[in-house]
Amino acid sequence: MKKILPILLVGILVLSGLGAADINVEKIAEPEIKQKIESTTISFSANPELNEKDNYLCVYFKGANSQLSKPGEPVLPVYLKSFQIPAKASNIQVSCQIQEIKTLKINNEIIPGEKYISRADTERQIDISLCKNEQIYMRSEWYPKELYDYKVTCGRNDENIIVNFVDIQIHPVQYSPGKSELRYVLGDIEIEIAYEVAIDPVITAEDSYDLVIIAPEKFLMALNRLVKHKNRFGLDTLLKPVEEIYDEYNGRDKPEQIKYFIKDAIEQWNINYVLLVGGLKSYIDATDREDRNQGSDDWWIPVRYTNVYLYDKISDEKPTEPGCPSDLYYADVFKAGQVFDDWDSNDNDIFAEADADMRGHSNKIDILDLRPDVYVGRLACRNIFEVRVMVNKIIRYEKTDKANEAWFKNMICIAGKTFSLHQGMPDGEFVCEQSLEYMGDSVEPIRVYVSNNGTDKPRPIPNDITSTISDGAGFVSFQGHGSPCRWDTIWEDGEYPYGWAGGLMLYNFWKLFNLRKLPIIVIGGCHNGLFNVTMKKTSGPNNEFYWTHGIPTPVCFGWGLCIVPYGGAIASIAGTGLGIGIPGDPVCLSAELETNFFFQIGQNNAETFGQAHGTAINKYITENPNLDATEYHCITIYQPFGDPSLKIGGYQ
Repeated sequence: MKKILPILLVGILVLSGLGAADINVEKIAEPEIKQKIESTTISFSANPELNEKDNYLCVYFKGANSQLSKPGEPVLPVYLKSFQIPAKASNIQVSCQIQEIKTLKINNEIIPGEKYISRADTERQIDISLCKNEQIYMRSEWYPKELYDYKVTCGRNDENIIVNFVDIQIHPVQYSPGKSELRYVLGDIEIEIAYEVAIDPVITAEDSYDLVIIAPEKFLMALNRLVKHKNRFGLDTLLKPVEEIYDEYNGRDKPEQIKYFIKDAIEQWNINYVLLVGGLKSYIDATDREDRNQGSDDWWIPVRYTNVYLYDKISDEKPTEPGCPSDLYYADVFKAGQVFDDWDSNDNDIFAEADADMRGHSNKIDILDLRPDVYVGRLACRNIFEVRVMVNKIIRYEKTDKANEAWFKNMICIAGKTFSLHQGMPDGEFVCEQSLEYMGDSVEPIRVYVSNNGTDKPRPIPNDITSTISDGAGFVSFQGHGSPCRWDTIWEDGEYPYGWAGGLMLYNFWKLFNLRKLPIIVIGGCHNGLFNVTMKKTSGPNNEFYWTHGIPTPVCFGWGLCIVPYGGAIASIAGTGLGIGIPGDPVCLSAELETNFFFQIGQNNAETFGQAHGTAINKYITENPNLDATEYHCITIYQPFGDPSLKIGGYQ
C-alpha cells in the first residue's frame, strides 16, 4: 500500500500557490461532536471484617470484587469496573460521588502482599517469606492515596470491535499505617463517565481483508496454497512481502516500519488477523539482536525486544533478564483514542522500557497500553521446509470439522509441583484444574500428574507424555519449569536439585506420532518460547541470557512442537522469558494468562487461536488494571506460535 496522503497534500499546497484563484475547493463539513454519559451505582453496606494471619490483619469487605495486592504493600479490597466506549472518544472524564466515609482504629498492621518469584527461582531456593515495604508502612498517608483511579486503553473486545476500555478502580478501604486506621466507604457510589465522540460519515473501504500474511519473498510461493485455502473458507486474505513494507514505510527500525503497515491495514482494510511468517534464518548461528530494541538483519521477519529488566534484588547492577522478544508489539497498535502506540512514550528511542525486581518495586519509564488491536501470531520458520510443514498442517486441520471426533475432546494436563503444595495438591496441578474448570464439559480430562506416581496412570515423564499426546487431543496444558530445550516439573515430595520428574526434551519430539490429531498447546515454564536461540548460543560470558544451560538448541520448545512434520502441535503459546508467580497464589501472573486462554474458549466461545490469545490478555488487564513492571514482563512474553486466524476445531 503506497503512502499517497503526504504526496497529495504536497500537490494541493503546490497547486494552491500556483493558481489559487482558479481552483474551487469544496469545504469539508466538520464531523458532528456528541456528548455521551454512561453511569452506574454500586453500594457497600457493611463494615470491614478483620482476621488475623501470620501476625498481621487481613481485610475482607463485602461488595468488593477483587483485591489490591503488590509485593510488600498492604493487601486491601478493591472494586473493579470496566466500561467500553468508542475507540476515538476524547475528553474522557470519570467521576465518583461517594455517599459516606467512616474510620476504624486497628491494633495491628495489614498483611503485605507476597513476593513475586520466577519459576527459575525454585532452583535457587529464594527466600519467599513476607517482607514489608517500609516506605509505605512508616507513613501516615492513606494507602492507596486516592479513593479511586482509572486508566484508558485501546484494544479489540470479545465482539471483535476496537474500543476504548475505561478501567475504574475504587478503593473502598484505605489504610494509614502511621495512624493505625482504616477508612471505608458506606452507602452508594455513583460512577459517571463523560466523553465526546465524533460522528463521522461512514466510509466503505474499496478493499477489505480479514487476514494479512507478512512474509519474505522467499516464502511467497510456499504460502500461496494457504492464501487460497483461507479465501476458500471465506477469510479474505492478502499476502504482503516484507520487502515491500520496507520500501513503502518509514520508521526508526524495521519492526516499526512493519507496525506502521499494520496500522494502515487496520484502518484501511479492517483486518482482524496478522500472520508473521519467518524467524531466524539459521539453526546454527545468527545475530539475534543488533541493539537493545530489535533483531532484524538475520531474521526473515524482525522482532521487537522489550527493555523490561528484571532483577532479583533492587540493588543488583546486572539484570536477571534484560528484555525479551515480544510479538505483542505488533498487536498493540493503538493506545487510548486509537492513537498509534510506538511503545516509547518518553521518546528516548528505547522501546518498552521498565525496571522491576521480584519484590514488586518497579520503574515504568514507558507507559504501555498492551491490549491487542489485531490478533497476531508467528510461524517462526527458518526455511521453506518449515513453511510447507505448517501450511500443510493448517490446511488439513481446518478443512475438516473435529468437534465430534473423540480425540479432539481430550484435554491433556501435564503438571506437578512448580513452587509448593496448594490446598493439599501440587500447585501446577491446581493451575491445570482451573483450566479444566474453565473448559467445562466440552473436554475429557487426561491428567498426567506427579500425583499419579505409584499408580498405573500417566506421569510427567518422557514416555508417558509422548504416548499420551500421540493418542490425540484438542488441547494440552503444561505447567511447570522450562528452558528453550526442556520442560519439566517436580515430584510431589521432591526438592531441587534431585526432585525433577523427567519432563520432555527437544530430542524426545521424534516420538510424537499423533499425525493429524493436532492439539493447541499452552506451555507454562520459563523460556519455552525463546525463539531467538541457535546451536552456538548456549552459555558462557556472552550467551548467559539464552538460558539453554550449555545444550545446543536449534529451535525453542514451543516452536519445535509446531514443526514436528508427523505430529506435535498445530499451534502453541509459550513464554519468551522468565515465568513469574506467587507461591501462595498459583493462578496469578504468568499462570493467570495461561489459564485465561482456556477461559476464553470454554466460557466466552472464542473461535480462533488469535482471538483466544488476545482476549486472554484483555481479561488479565481488566482484572489487574494497576499493572506494575513485572506484569509488563509477563504480558509481553506471552508468545503465540501459529496462525491467529486458525479456526479452533476446523470448519464445519
